[in-house]
Amino acid sequence: MELAALVVLGVVLVVAASILWSTLRTGMPPMPSIGRAPEAMLAMVPESPAGAIADMGSGWGTLAIRFARRFPHKRVVGYEVSFFPWLVSVLLARLMRLENLRFYRRDFREADLEGVTVLLCYLMPGGMHAVQQRLVDDPGSVRWVISHCFALRGHEPEAVKELPDLYATPVYCYRYQ
Repeated sequence: MELAALVVLGVVLVVAASILWSTLRTGMPPMPSIGRAPEAMLAMVPESPAGAIADMGSGWGTLAIRFARRFPHKRVVGYEVSFFPWLVSVLLARLMRLENLRFYRRDFREADLEGVTVLLCYLMPGGMHAVQQRLVDDPGSVRWVISHCFALRGHEPEAVKELPDLYATPVYCYRYQ
């Protein structure tokens, strides 16, 4: 095998191992929000939210980027623990010159939600439970929780939109507090 092919294979293995490690550690893989979900989530946010927007588990940054572009005068933050998805997010935000967008390599359970009024989630059930616990412990200024696919147990959503896909994937909108 050529040296270049070995280097590429090595890089792919390191990236895959890193993502696997963070997935095993958190129980949540870095999944991009694709298809019609981001548009449905954007439509559920108040026209001009009062405070900042936080993507809880921002993965590759695709959802946070869409929100930063839609709301250029609002602070948008993304929290991701997996190194390579976080790095891609940071690079994309810089390339796109999105001054209102910041990505932090931090577990969202430890994130500073001061001034955040909208939480965005595309998390597995365990992650949604962690969001719910976080809102019980320190709801701060959060007023809206918008979740792609997974519900907040024990909470009645204000709205549910089923996407026109094979699974009729739900997008939930919760008004909190």
